[in-house]
Amino acid sequence: MLLSGWVVLTAVERWAEQAPWPGAVRGGLLWACVVAGVWWFAEWTQSPLRTARQAAEARKADAAPGPQDATSYGSGAGGEDEPADGRRDSSTASRR
Repeated sequence: MLLSGWVVLTAVERWAEQAPWPGAVRGGLLWACVVAGVWWFAEWTQSPLRTARQAAEARKADAAPGPQDATSYGSGAGGEDEPADGRRDSSTASRR
């Protein structure tokens, strides 16, 4: 990041600002350090947020019932005679 920024910003200083080569190299290095420092700071400050977000997603995935949990939960007390929704003798609509 620093090296490529130095090359690009030296070229900008030289041709766009019409600076002599020694001044362009120093100016390009200065601005490349500023850009690389800002880049590093942004990455460094986002790192705790990224790890916290990944940890929260992992906790959510662990807490969510998996396919085996859903089937074992529905067939607990009622046996195989009980419908999947847990209601007995409710296969026909009520006429009340």
